[in-house]
Amino acid sequence: MANTLTRRKGTVLGVPIVVALFFLGMMMPTSVGVSLGGLRLSVYRMVLLVMFVPMLVMLFSGRYGKPHLFDALALGHAGLALVALVNWGGLQQGIESGGIYIVEFAGSYLLGRLYIRSYQDFRALAQAYVMIVVGMLAFTIPEALTSVHILHDGIAGATGGAPAPFIEQRMGLERTFGPFDHPILYGVFSAAAFSLAYFVLAEKRLTNWGGMAKVIGVATATFLSASGGPYVVLMMQMFVAGWERVFGRIAGRWRMLFALFGVIYLCIDLFSNRTPFHVFVTYFTFSTVSAYNRILLFEYGTAEVARHPLLGIGLGDWVRPVWMSDSMDNFWLLIAMRYGLPAWALLVGLMLGLIYAVGRRKGLPPEWKRARHAWAFTLFGITVAAATVHLWNALFVLFLFLIGSGAWLYDAKVEPSKGIGRPVPLPRRTPRLRPPPQRLF
Repeated sequence: MANTLTRRKGTVLGVPIVVALFFLGMMMPTSVGVSLGGLRLSVYRMVLLVMFVPMLVMLFSGRYGKPHLFDALALGHAGLALVALVNWGGLQQGIESGGIYIVEFAGSYLLGRLYIRSYQDFRALAQAYVMIVVGMLAFTIPEALTSVHILHDGIAGATGGAPAPFIEQRMGLERTFGPFDHPILYGVFSAAAFSLAYFVLAEKRLTNWGGMAKVIGVATATFLSASGGPYVVLMMQMFVAGWERVFGRIAGRWRMLFALFGVIYLCIDLFSNRTPFHVFVTYFTFSTVSAYNRILLFEYGTAEVARHPLLGIGLGDWVRPVWMSDSMDNFWLLIAMRYGLPAWALLVGLMLGLIYAVGRRKGLPPEWKRARHAWAFTLFGITVAAATVHLWNALFVLFLFLIGSGAWLYDAKVEPSKGIGRPVPLPRRTPRLRPPPQRLF
């Protein structure tokens, strides 16, 4: 199947050219791009800008699946964000900031929603994505050992950009940037490929040596980032993958898992002198200093949300002690703080609602079920980690693209003629050979 995927017309590594350009843009440092009237146009932004209107036409044409509730949630969130930014900065500044947010948010979602429309498309995406992550190890392993940021500084130097900033080592290794602007970006980009490698390429078979080698490669790339956020993304995926492997034959295994999470939450809340959020942040960060800072961010951030619940504060400053940084290492809290609780609810509804709707589909072929696990577990890992890190630049558009890339599982039809989910034909009966009639004369 892999050979047929890579030979399709209009594709690179089996994925549509526009998706390949989008991924190439995500892996470029911010120095690669142009400034237009004070607006920074990175490579992936230019791809989304060019394709935004054509993708809207494609969406409402109905040729790529009829528009549905989750498309409305995505566009609704982007529209509310625009209103919040206009409320903050006035019409001109709000439209400038809100316009690029709409392009990044809705454009990334639509790119995955419209260009990944079948199991073949999804497998090609998984194959290309994992290949990129594993291929970068040829540069990031030497980077971790020599402290020379080969990809980032090489690309930035060729475009006149700044070299990678100094970041202290961890575990005796240089924290690797890859081609990204920060080790967290590289780590989350790598960790997000784990479930794709395990469920789609290795097909959950530990004896699939080629597929499992890719799984190990993805885990190695994540480790080299030496960042807590990517480690959480990886561990959460490994946990739910292990749960599915052990309890895969039990129908209520996911209700059991949610009940387990609820019991753990209640036990921490009852028997600890700290809130469950405090405990989570403390044990999923590398240092007590960063854990304490995230706790303070949560306290002051939620207070800001309480003061501005409907439209948020836009890109304005938020109330905090003068010695605290303005960096908000909590993606979910930042969305609520900037754009208000209604916009936050639409984003959460988009992701959780789509996962729930896809999970309720019955009668899917085994390949589709593995793809569903890969997609949902990837989003689960990123979602949990996003409570301790901010998804910015490449991470933000990657997250929205991945949400959209699973929408085909919601409305795509299983067509036997395509070879995926094709029923096995029953063997034809061999007709009995009757002896020729005997002549009497």
